[in-house]
Amino acid sequence: MLEWIPDHVDRLFELYGQHFARLRQNVIATNLSLGSSNPEKTRLERLTRSEFEAVLTDTAIGRDTIHLWVLRIIRGHEDEFPIRQAAG
Repeated sequence: MLEWIPDHVDRLFELYGQHFARLRQNVIATNLSLGSSNPEKTRLERLTRSEFEAVLTDTAIGRDTIHLWVLRIIRGHEDEFPIRQAAG
């Protein structure tokens, strides 16, 4: 199981929110470009804080998958997370 400092989880969750918002904007833009009559309709669902932390510590998901997910979220903010935290 990965160990996470609560402050790092809080900051990571904040960055996840920004990452999620950009993803949603991209989906809407794509829907618009495809002529959707309801471009904001999407199945994207943002994780709650507790769901987010559960994903970070879920051993069934696999360390490599979690590592990749975290790296995508923190892109541009890597300096805020010691390598042992981001890499697990």
